[in-house]
Amino acid sequence: MLYFIAVFMFLGGFFFISIGRMSMDNVKNIRELLEDDKNRQEAKGNLQIIEIRRSRYDFECDAKLIFINHNGKTFTYNERFFASNSKAIFLRKYENRGEIPVTVIYDKCLPSKHFIKELKSLEINENSKVGYTVIGILFMLLGIFIVAVNFKV
Repeated sequence: MLYFIAVFMFLGGFFFISIGRMSMDNVKNIRELLEDDKNRQEAKGNLQIIEIRRSRYDFECDAKLIFINHNGKTFTYNERFFASNSKAIFLRKYENRGEIPVTVIYDKCLPSKHFIKELKSLEINENSKVGYTVIGILFMLLGIFIVAVNFKV
């Protein structure tokens, strides 16, 4: 039974480290976009919140992002935001207000590569990267500790 718990802890640790790795990839993508002065553009746009689903421990928001690029072309994207990758407080504050003015930073060659400045994606993913990795390592160490204690007994 203890080995089952140890394996479960080890797999849980691997899962958390994988989530931390995904956050690290998001940070890398956002930083690449911010550091590319040649193709980076900033535009004013509107975020229209379609639906917010929340429970005690979860938050999910469907929204429509509309912005005009530097050539005057309008882009519309349907986005889904989670508490783990966006500033959920910002979205909750504007729940029933219609369109929200936002600042969109995007790649002028590939406008689908964008993020909303007000949601602070970079800050949240940097914190998640560290937090999930530490939690994953602690789970793995706990699994190893359970096995080691079982060998001593």
